[in-house]
Amino acid sequence: MSRMIQAYFHTENQAEGAKALLMKYDPQMLEVGSLEGGYNGSGRLLLPFMESGGLVNEANINNSFAMVDAPPAAARASSDYASDGDTQALHYVLSCKVADANYLGAAEIIRRNHGHLEEFND
Repeated sequence: MSRMIQAYFHTENQAEGAKALLMKYDPQMLEVGSLEGGYNGSGRLLLPFMESGGLVNEANINNSFAMVDAPPAAARASSDYASDGDTQALHYVLSCKVADANYLGAAEIIRRNHGHLEEFND
């Protein structure tokens, strides 16, 4: 089985960087595209990781990354999710499918590379 991944980025360089790193998981249908008007979806987006400790309770356009110490499989806090203000500047989308066994690793790569990962209800 495989899982769909869709993630949103501020810049094309961020999206292409994550795309290159995802190659180690042998993804299917891997592509990066531009969003004309930015993200306008209504899904739940997990915020990217930062490399320092602590947790940001409110993110805005100048500080749009949640900082977490927990691995991606841990229970998510409400502050791990993007708010409407966080998503307006997301202009690039990366999508692919990865094997179930590789999903957590792929999700971590995306979030560590400034990606806002859309959470799908399986």
